[in-house]
Amino acid sequence: MRFVLLLLCAFCFVRSYANNGLMVQPSSNCYIVAPNSAPIAIPVSRANEFDASAIGDATVFGAELIWSDVDAGNGAGLGGDGCIAGLDISGSGSSGYLIVYPGKREGNAVVAVTVGAGADRIKWSWHIWVTAYNPTSNPRTCTNPNGVTYTFMDRNLGAVHSGGSNLRWGTPESLGLHYQWGRKDPFPVSASVTDNMEKTLYTAGGATTVDANKTDNGGGGISIATTVRNPLVFYYLYTGSYADWCSVTTDGDTRWGNTPYVKSLYDPCPAGWRVPDEGAWVGHTAGNFAYTDIPAGRYHEQTGWYPASGYRGNYDGKVSGLGLEGYYWSATVTGKYSYILFFDGDHAYPHGSFNRAYGFSVRCVAEK
Repeated sequence: MRFVLLLLCAFCFVRSYANNGLMVQPSSNCYIVAPNSAPIAIPVSRANEFDASAIGDATVFGAELIWSDVDAGNGAGLGGDGCIAGLDISGSGSSGYLIVYPGKREGNAVVAVTVGAGADRIKWSWHIWVTAYNPTSNPRTCTNPNGVTYTFMDRNLGAVHSGGSNLRWGTPESLGLHYQWGRKDPFPVSASVTDNMEKTLYTAGGATTVDANKTDNGGGGISIATTVRNPLVFYYLYTGSYADWCSVTTDGDTRWGNTPYVKSLYDPCPAGWRVPDEGAWVGHTAGNFAYTDIPAGRYHEQTGWYPASGYRGNYDGKVSGLGLEGYYWSATVTGKYSYILFFDGDHAYPHGSFNRAYGFSVRCVAEK
């Protein structure tokens, strides 16, 4: 009875707080919140958009910090001196909420709604992007040679700093995050802008790192459900010239929307934004997409600065190519591959293609 009363009190707290400015968030996989801002209420019903039975009408659920890239000053990821001050729940069942309290520092974190314990406890997870950045305040608009206009964020998904100031170009915070094609789950890039260093992450109980896990399953990858339950596992797979972490064939090409570019359930961008289609960088060439040596990257007058943030390999799950190459996913597929923007010091290809098991950067564009 006491536990029920606590849940009811938590629900009353959220309702009263909502009247003072707390906004219940739209359904999404990523939320931008400012440091030291009011807590946000995330509808746990997102889990039921994937699995209708994930959270029942009366299911008691919990909240868990999967990782934060900021030490809260206590060797762990939760605390006011980190980017996530605390987590709470409100209500029970699919109409409930996961409450996230931002800390005072900028950074990235992944939080999850859980049911029970054990390997299957995670029902869905969300990327919390704690930053003072407002993507609507400095959008980058570009019309490609085909006459299609795109509005870009001025930085990589998960980057605390953009390339707008030379003082910030060379920081790890400008790199953003890596994503496997068609997954919602972010992975940190590196603790350095010049060395391929695995970044230390923090749970509620201490330090951790990305788990790189080879999956074969007869060369067919794994299920989307497995990745939902394991958001910190980078599933790498290499079978000849083609690699896809996912075994799904029926909706394998639409995990990020593809054509006609409808935002998908697994799109990692915040509400109002999406992974770009392959036309977004048409017209970006080595001539107008200027290379910068220190720090390494390319700058386009209309779409901004892109760091050479490397990749996570489909053959070992480790960070490689940092400071040498840039790889940026599009939502569009070509055969068994997906289109990308690629560049290095000598080349810029706005229409390359790559294996979907790699981890590349994402530069979100506004939904139309």
